[in-house]
This record gives sequence, C-alpha cells and structure tokens, in this order.
Amino acid sequence: WRRPATASLHMHPEQVLRLLLGESWPDAAWDERGSGSGESGSGGLEPMPMNRPEWVFFGLLTFCDVFVLLLLVSSIGGFIGRLCDRRTTRTGHSDSTSRLRAALATQSMTVIVPCYLPNEQHILMETVEHILSRLEYPAAFTLILCYNTPTPLPVEADLARLDGKVYPGGRTLRILNVIGSHSKAENINAAMSRMVDSELVAIYDADHHPDPESLLVATAYMRAYGVDCVQGSTYLRITRSPMAYWINAEFFVTHFVYFPALQFITAMGVFGGSNAVWRVATLNQYQFRCDVQTEDIELSTRVALGSVRIRFCPEARSGELPPSGFKALYRQRLRWAIGWDQVSMEHFRGIFRSKISCYRKLGLLYLLPMRWLIVLTAIFNACIAPCLSLVYMCNGYTWDTPVAIAFQLSFYAFIGISVVILANAVLFEPPRNWIFILLFQALGVPYLLWQVVLICISLCRICTGSDGGWAVTKRARDTQHFGVPMNVGLSEDLDELEADPKGLRHTLPSGAAGSSSDPFGAGRRTAASRPASLRPRGGPDGASLAAADEGGGEYAPFEEGGGGGGGDADAAPTPPPAIATAVAGAPPDFRQRQQ
Repeated sequence: WRRPATASLHMHPEQVLRLLLGESWPDAAWDERGSGSGESGSGGLEPMPMNRPEWVFFGLLTFCDVFVLLLLVSSIGGFIGRLCDRRTTRTGHSDSTSRLRAALATQSMTVIVPCYLPNEQHILMETVEHILSRLEYPAAFTLILCYNTPTPLPVEADLARLDGKVYPGGRTLRILNVIGSHSKAENINAAMSRMVDSELVAIYDADHHPDPESLLVATAYMRAYGVDCVQGSTYLRITRSPMAYWINAEFFVTHFVYFPALQFITAMGVFGGSNAVWRVATLNQYQFRCDVQTEDIELSTRVALGSVRIRFCPEARSGELPPSGFKALYRQRLRWAIGWDQVSMEHFRGIFRSKISCYRKLGLLYLLPMRWLIVLTAIFNACIAPCLSLVYMCNGYTWDTPVAIAFQLSFYAFIGISVVILANAVLFEPPRNWIFILLFQALGVPYLLWQVVLICISLCRICTGSDGGWAVTKRARDTQHFGVPMNVGLSEDLDELEADPKGLRHTLPSGAAGSSSDPFGAGRRTAASRPASLRPRGGPDGASLAAADEGGGEYAPFEEGGGGGGGDADAAPTPPPAIATAVAGAPPDFRQRQQ
C-alpha cells in the first residue's frame, strides 16, 4: 500500500529508483501513477503492484540479508558453543589454572619473540622479563629473541651478554641476530631452523605481554582438540586515547565474536601472527614467505590447503601496545588490507584446484575473496538502503510489504548481533569497557566506510605494482611494567632514531640503572666510544658473538676499559629505591587487578 502524493510537491519512489538505475521516467507514466484522488481504500491508501525497480531493490536487499543472517546465526552458534564446551575453561578463576595444570601433559616448549630493533629496542626487554617471570607453564622453556636491524646498535652488545642466561624455573634466554633479514618472517624462519628443537612453539610480537595463564589455556586447548595451531586473542594493554579505546573495542569484537563465528561456519581458524601456539613438526613443513605483506594470513591459507587445523581460543589473551598515532594506524591497516588482498588474489585458483573437501573450499572462499562481497553487502545494508528509505519517507511513501519485511529482517539481525556482542562483553571484559564496545557496534557505518577505503587503496596499489615494501608500525612508548608505569619512550621518535640509530642506548637495571626519568639506563653513546670487544659481531649463522658478561650475563650498561664498573663519565647512576623495588618484586598484573 502506498499513499499517493501530488506531482508538484513530491517525487514518486519509482522515480528515485529509475534515476538511480539510469532509466528515464515518462511524463505520461507520472501523470498516471504519480497523481491520484486518494479516495480509494481506507484512509486514502490505494494498492499498487511492485514495479521492476522496486523488485530489483528488494532482490538486492534480500541478497544482503542472507549475509546478515549468516553472521547472526554463526555468532550465536559460536557463542553458545564456547559456553557449552567443557574441554576449555574461562580464565580469571583461581581454580582454573590448577585444573589446567593437572590436565596438561608436559610438553617441551619454545617461545619466539621476533623484533625489529630500531623500532622496538625500548620495549623488548620488558617483554622478555614479562614472559620469563610472569608466563605460567609447568615445564622449563627457551625464549628465543630473534631480531634484525639495518645498522649496528649499542643495545646489541647488551643483548649478547644475556645470551644463554638461565632464569628461575629453568627458563633460558637465547639471542639470535638474523643478519641480512628484512622482515619478521625471515627472523622466525631463522629461529625455527637453527634453535627450535621442542614439540611446541609459541610466537609473540615484541610488544606483547601475554596474560599469565594464556599459554596454559592455549596448550590445553590444543591438547583437547588435537589441532596443529591455537590462535589466541589480543587487547590493548594501554588505552589512554579515544583511538586506543576504539582499537581495543574492535579487537574484542573481532576476536570474541567474528572469529568464533567464522570458525563456527567454516570449521577453520586463522593464524594472526602473534599469541599463537604451533606444533613444531607442522610448522617446520612450511616456511613464512617474505614477499607478502601479511605472512601470517598467507601461511594460514597454505596450511589450510594442506589440511592443517587451526582453531581460535579467545580466552588465551595477550596485551599489545597501540600504534603511536593515526598515521601509524593507517599504515598498519593498509598493510593488513594489502596482505589480505594479495593472498585472496594469489590463492583464488589454488582453492578450486586443491584436493581438500568442498566444505573446506567454501570456507576458504568465504574467508578470502568473499570478504569483498561481505563488505559491499554490509555497506548496502547500513548506508545505501537506509538513505533510500529516508527519501521514501520524506516524500510521504511507504515500502511495499516484501521490502518492508526485508528491512525489518536486517534491523532485527543487527540487534541480535549486538546482543551477542554485549553478552560476550559482560562475560569477558571489565565493565569500564562495555560502553566503548557498544559504541563501536552502534557506530559501525564509519568503520565500514574505513574498510572500503582501505580495500580500494589496497587494490589500486596491487594493480599498479606499488604494494611492496614493509611499513614498520610505530608503537606507543609508554607502557606498564608489571603494573608499574615506566617511561621508556624518551623524547626521540622513530624518525630521529632511524636517522641516528647509534645515538640511543637502552638497558635494563641490574645493579646499575638510569635515573628516575630514565629507569632503564638509557643514555647517549657514540659508536667511537664503544670498546671494540663489545661491538656486535656476527658469524655465518647470523648469531651475535659478542662476549657475555662473566658475572652471570646481567643486562648491564657498557663499561669502558674492560673493568667492572670503572669510572666512565657517561655511566648511568644508581636507580632510586622505588624503581629497583618495582623491577625486582613485581606486584600483581595490572589488568587482573583492574578486573
């Protein structure tokens, strides 16, 4: 039913649709359908059949609703499946860890932390200390810090002193300088081929601080499901800006709602590059590629084509640092978009040619090339259709019954997905984050437009051949060290650091440290002032061969003249008692205390 309007004041909805479809509107047709006495039917309404443009619009809306309903059903299924799964346990309970320890068969473990020194030299030792002292695992493990750097840095000699140091619990730190590496993929490949001899391997980025029980949860999950890889979730451990709160809400919705929904409908997961546990025997059969922007997604596709099983475990959580600003965020997300599009275009034919099951092929198609279609349908449902409906209402018309039902279906599906997101937030997030998660879901249109812009730029760069090169993500420097704020940022940004990489040094206090404003003993030291015996050297295998400290390999400042604490004018002063106490006896984890 449609309320007629006068031709002089209103535009008929069919006119709008015909104009959008590039068709003309005959004046005779307008005179016939655009005017009326309004006396037929009840209340001046007259029945009119749907015309061709309206049926086209109804078809598009129905097609988009299929994806919305698919997301709703998969989100509900993934959420209920995780709640009813007795093989895994939610984190945050005192008896959770004990049950996991009792059920976990002890397996040898290696932890790999790849890093790019000019960008991450100020945060890597904090990550090392966190993993070696806070991460729970029932057996001793080895932490491999594999790094690359374009130019020698003073911190390399300090790292070399720590190579082979044994921490409490039999945990060992190994340092690997991957000479000639230009990417994270090359660093991990070198560590896997040269140093890893365990059954399992966990991979964390240099800015990641995994929750204490996260490795236990991921390993128990792997044992319960018998999979080859378990991918955990990520959150921002520092949220001091609106952008950080937005990213944190995005991470939560992605890892706790959309990824489990993807797993529910495709029966497969995706390796996200960090906070993941792999079986070494499986990962050794593959190599990370260095010629793509997202080596993790490319590896996930290849292993999926080879019938390797990956599953998501959102309860295995790890906190990372936010990008330093919007420019860094844009470059990071553009790199992600280019990487996803590269993989989608490269492996599209390989999906059809592979010998995997049809259901798995459909899952890979849904994961990769159908991303573009899903984003377009979401834009149509969230932007185009409401705007067109608004034009109808402003001109005094209502949609025919089929179109109205399609609109209602889309709206209620959105409400259902929002309820699932809110339920996950109530169960797994502190109350202070609920409002930001709801705002992220409610303001989804700008996020969708942001994704469309990134995809368009990505495809343009790929088609023009300008998709190469690695854009390093600048991270925020302020961080939390075991719940204690530590200013490790200094005043230099990455641009100055790359211009003068030898002008900064960064050390962790161990008997000697920096001032209160520079607790890690960072100071300026020119390359000429460094003793030749302490300058980084590399062998054919890429490992740093600088001499280790005879006093147990402590992470100490440079010392001139080969003496122990000799009178170097640039030596760092003794740290204040508060800083030394905070590093030596760490209070409980900041995130757990807040929860």
